Amino acid sequence: MNEPMNLVDLIKEFGNDESCRRYIESLRWRKGVTCPRCEKPATAIANRFQYDCDTCHYQFSVTSGTIFHDTHLPLTKWFLATYLLCESKKGMSACQIQRTLGISYKTAWYLCHRIRAAMLEVAPEKLGGTVEIDETYVAGKKRRWRAKVMCRLLLASGNATETCD
Repeated sequence: MNEPMNLVDLIKEFGNDESCRRYIESLRWRKGVTCPRCEKPATAIANRFQYDCDTCHYQFSVTSGTIFHDTHLPLTKWFLATYLLCESKKGMSACQIQRTLGISYKTAWYLCHRIRAAMLEVAPEKLGGTVEIDETYVAGKKRRWRAKVMCRLLLASGNATETCD
């Protein structure tokens, strides 16, 4: 999984929810399934995508505590959305995700926000040493002075001796 992956490879490898769950499981629990509460071994519950802790009897799934938690959307669409957001050079809007994956705008917006929040750095390192930047113009456009506005202000305050155009 260290080599670059294109969209066709992604669909081949993660074309169904079972393969997506196995991949998340391999990333999350390298030494076997453990309970997120007490970190003791857990066993799979038959006919469900959940586990039961042998010690504290806490029930959990591979998606609990992740960005995929409490979702009704198939994991294949999550994987595709993550791929599309990461691979597009200028980013991707929720409308584009909606059209590409065939989901509602509300769901696409939710996906984009959850994925972008997961990609944030927890503690970004501050820049140090000599930092070079390109030239930029920070201030806004200088507004022109308008005589009519000043006339209205003077007339309103009662200080004007003549009428303004």
